[in-house]
Amino acid sequence: MSISIDKSVNFEGSLIHYLICGAENPSDWVVLLHGKRFTAENWRESGLLNQLEKENFKVIALELPGYGMTEKLHKERSFEEFITEFLKQLALPAFHLIGPSFGGEIALKFALKYPELLLSLTLIDSINVDQYEKQLDKIVTKTLIVWGKEDQVAPYNNALILKDKIPNSQLLTFNHLGHTCYFDDMLSFSQKLLEFLR
Repeated sequence: MSISIDKSVNFEGSLIHYLICGAENPSDWVVLLHGKRFTAENWRESGLLNQLEKENFKVIALELPGYGMTEKLHKERSFEEFITEFLKQLALPAFHLIGPSFGGEIALKFALKYPELLLSLTLIDSINVDQYEKQLDKIVTKTLIVWGKEDQVAPYNNALILKDKIPNSQLLTFNHLGHTCYFDDMLSFSQKLLEFLR
């Protein structure tokens, strides 16, 4: 079982909570975001941190400002700007970014703004895809799109838009699952994710 450590770090006067685990000399770093109804703890419970650690990754499951145990920021920043500055404070090299739902939209904006910081991008049932449709062809990062075909929150057509518009992308579809397909079939999701990250 992965031994993930809870950490809270001061960032511009706000405490930022995250989980960290993994190899001392990792092959790569992975950063996990979360959906609005979830926190870093859900990633720990899902077993994914353990899977990633076994494959020699170092993992940060980050709780965004105002969510979980992370405090709101005193200075107004976009989530993607916060992620950049916070990970810079932790001296992280380029990393794999994984974002579900609300976290997927943030990851999408991050990839458009800071492509040089990413090794790969994984978008899971991301919300508000249509707002970025005209910019998607600018995403140069290799991308895994994961979607539940029965998603009632972010319709499956969004997955097809992402696959069509992002040049270096592949799509994993869960035919009988919905918005939380990655948690509902963690075994299949983690196997596909690990193949992609390698």
